[in-house]
Amino acid sequence: MKKILQIGNWPPPVCGWAMSLVGLRRELEARGWDCPVMNLNENRKVPSAEYIDVQNAADYLFKVWKYVWRGYAVHVRVNGETKKGYILALVALGLARLAGRPGLLTYCGGHQQSFFPAPKYSFRYFAFALLFRMPARIYCNSEPVKQALLTTGIDPRRVLPIPHFSAQYVQFTPVALPESVNAFCANLEGAFFVYLCYRKEYMLEFLAEAMRRFRSQFPRIGFLLVGTSDRELEPLRQFFKNEKLEDAVCITGSVAHDVFLSMLTQSLACIRVPMTDGVSSSVMEALALRVPVLASDNGARPAGVELWRRDDPDSLLKLMIEAVRNHSAMVARMPELLAEDNTKKLADDIEKICDRRSESKIASREGAITRS
Repeated sequence: MKKILQIGNWPPPVCGWAMSLVGLRRELEARGWDCPVMNLNENRKVPSAEYIDVQNAADYLFKVWKYVWRGYAVHVRVNGETKKGYILALVALGLARLAGRPGLLTYCGGHQQSFFPAPKYSFRYFAFALLFRMPARIYCNSEPVKQALLTTGIDPRRVLPIPHFSAQYVQFTPVALPESVNAFCANLEGAFFVYLCYRKEYMLEFLAEAMRRFRSQFPRIGFLLVGTSDRELEPLRQFFKNEKLEDAVCITGSVAHDVFLSMLTQSLACIRVPMTDGVSSSVMEALALRVPVLASDNGARPAGVELWRRDDPDSLLKLMIEAVRNHSAMVARMPELLAEDNTKKLADDIEKICDRRSESKIASREGAITRS
């Protein structure tokens, strides 16, 4: 039973999902597991020795079935923002159940997303209620997310909150910043760090308005926009050009983790925009590295985060100004964050669940032999 197919995002681009998958695979392989990864990220069609490529829907179906038929457990990721991700998770867990293999699900979203939670007895409610009843275990990243999952009536004992962020995330080697970043920062007095993608949950119009008001007072403070994928780079650049803020931003796209953290530690503060996330890895990394975090108040932010309101650009502007004028005071009031080894916790539980299913199956076979 020490075989498990991981289905999720493999870098590049680098994101919280990909970081957690890389760390979990490393941990399970160190324990003797065979742990192939089926890649659903934007590079999924590029063949690689590091992962199993996915060319289309039929290819996905065939490859998942091939692995579960060969005795692999399945661990798939999903959130409440995409229909396609829901279908991929449902198919993988359905095939695992059909083959009698353990199925595990990680819900990567926050406690308030576009498709989930859903109004009771709506189509979306029943769809997620079905999905959440299929795996032997559901992992989520916080207690508020668990409470959202439980609105579907599933057994609370099957849901285990474990944040993606783990102690290994802040173990890095400081590196030289990209030339584009150095050139951008050369004539500035400082810069904010923003993990940003070209998607509706990143509230680009709101952020642009706050930037515009801020730059009218601090024209020599810029914004490092990090994390977006290659396919989103051009529309993101065009958006800030249309907003007449192209001189205020440096858009790097996805970067290696050491570069990511090197940029973060040299920033005035980290701005976190989405309302839909749970325990964001980049937020936790910033807190662990003593970088102030200015985040939207979604009701689930960790202690130490400076909160602003999504309907009030002035609330973000006020915090940005404070980060410039009273940076040391903002850092001083941040609580000490002790990073836990959540990757180990997750691997421990995966082993427990798969071992339990294996023992149950053996006992069932022995009972059948005895009766015969």
